[in-house]
Amino acid sequence: MKKSQFFKSGFAFLFIIALLSCEPSDKKDPQSLDGVWKSLGYGRVVNIEEGEYTLADVTAISCMPLMEGNISDFGDKLKVRNDTITLEDGINVYYFVKVEDAPAVCQNDSPEYAEAQARANDPEYNFEVLWETFKDHYAYFELRNVDPEEMYAEYRPKITAETTDAELFLVLNEMLESFDDGHIGLGASDEVEEAAMKLYEAKQAAQSEEDVSDEKPKKRLRNYEVAAEVAKKYIPEGTYIKNGNLRWGKLKNNIGYLQMNQMMGMANYGISDTLSYRDHWMAYFEKSENAENDNEDELNGVNSSLDFIMKDIADTDALIIDVRFNGGGQDEVGMAVLERLNIEDKVVFTKKGKLEEGFTPLNHVVQKGSENAYSKPVYLLIGPESASATEIMALSSLSLPNVTRIGSKTEGVFSDILDRVLPNGWEFGLSSEVYLDLKGNNYEGVGISPDVEIGYERDTQMFLNQVVNGLNSEGDKAIEKALELIN
Repeated sequence: MKKSQFFKSGFAFLFIIALLSCEPSDKKDPQSLDGVWKSLGYGRVVNIEEGEYTLADVTAISCMPLMEGNISDFGDKLKVRNDTITLEDGINVYYFVKVEDAPAVCQNDSPEYAEAQARANDPEYNFEVLWETFKDHYAYFELRNVDPEEMYAEYRPKITAETTDAELFLVLNEMLESFDDGHIGLGASDEVEEAAMKLYEAKQAAQSEEDVSDEKPKKRLRNYEVAAEVAKKYIPEGTYIKNGNLRWGKLKNNIGYLQMNQMMGMANYGISDTLSYRDHWMAYFEKSENAENDNEDELNGVNSSLDFIMKDIADTDALIIDVRFNGGGQDEVGMAVLERLNIEDKVVFTKKGKLEEGFTPLNHVVQKGSENAYSKPVYLLIGPESASATEIMALSSLSLPNVTRIGSKTEGVFSDILDRVLPNGWEFGLSSEVYLDLKGNNYEGVGISPDVEIGYERDTQMFLNQVVNGLNSEGDKAIEKALELIN
C-alpha cells in the first residue's frame, strides 16, 4: 500500500485481515466451540453459541462488532486443540484462546456498554479509543522514534467535548502523519474531510504569506503513467492485461520482461481494459466489495494470468521482473509470482503480531515451489515506490538463488494493516506486525536493499522524473543494467 496522502479521500483499507473468509465445511462440532474466545494480538473477541459466532474489535474502553455468521464458514482452515483455536488465512495464522466471559463493554446489559454507546460521537472518547488501539497494537513506537507518552501529552489536550468533527479529524491526522509510517491512515466521510481541508487551508493561510512565485507548478507524475512509458519503450509489441497491471514481452537477445504494477486488481471480473485508470479501479472495487470471497478471486486471477504469461516467456534466456512502480496489495499475489521461479517449498521469512509487551507465536511463512519452475537468471527491479506486499515479494526473493535485485531500497512498510473503525464510524489503520528474514533482520522503516544499486531518489516525484529523464536519454538505468549483467 502507498503512503497515505494528507486528506486522501476515503482512505482505502485494501489489506483487511480476513479472519472469516474460508471454504465451507461441516466437519466441526459446533457445541465444542461454544463460549468466548480472545485473539492473541489483534484485539478481537469471538462469542460462539450453538455454532453461530459474533466477532468484535475490542479495547479496554470499546467494543465494535465486526461480523457474524456460522462457524461452518471456516471449513478446514479452523482447528481446535485444547483451549486454543487456530485459524489459517493465506500465509497468516491467528490464535484464539478461551476465556471465561466477554469484556463488560461488550455485554449489552452492562453499565460499561451503555456508557460506550452514549459516547459514540464524543470526540474525546473517539480519541481515547484510537489511542488505546495504538497503545496495545502498534509495533513500531521505538523504531519510528515515537514516544507514546509524549505524543499523548501533546495531542490529547487539543481535544475537548466541544471539538468539531473537522477539528478532530485535523488533530488525529496530524498525529498519525507524524509517525511517518505508510501503513497508518485515517478516513472519514467526504463531508468531514472536506471541512477539515478547508480548516487546514485557513490555518495555513493565517500562518504564512501567500506564495507569489510566478513559477508554474510542474506536472505531477504518477506511477502508472511512468510504468506505461517504460513498457512503451522496451516492449512496444508486448501484451498488457488488467488495465496495465500486468505487461510483458521480450527484449533484445531473447530476454523476458514482466512488469507488475499492483499486488491486487488481478481477479477476473470481466472489466474492460479500455477504461481509464480511475474508472477501471472504481469498477474493480465495486465488483470486489460485492464478491463472495475477493481474496480467493485475486489468487485465482493472478494464477490464471501467470500460467499464461510464464508459458509465453518460457523459452527466454533470462527474465526481468519490474516492480518499481508497485505500491502493494495482497502478499500472496507477489508470492504467486515467485512460486513460478522456485523449485521446492521453503521457509522464506517469519512474521509475528504485537501482543502486550511481546509478540504472538512466530509464524514461519513458506514460499511454495513448482516442478516446472523458471530456473534461469531472474532480475527483480525494485525502488522507493516498491512497498508493502511488493516488499514481501522482495523479502521472499532473498531466499531464491536465481534472483538478483537491481534498483534502490524499497519503501520499508511490511506489516499487514490492522484496520479498525472508531465509534463515530471513521476508519483507521496501523502496523501491528513484524516481518523478519531468516537471519532475524527487520526491514521496517529501512527497506530491502538491492544487490546492484542504481541510486534512485527517495522522493516520489524525484524518482519518477529520474526514470522519465533516463528514458529520454540513455535509457532506463535498471533495465540497461540487467541487460548488461545478462550479457
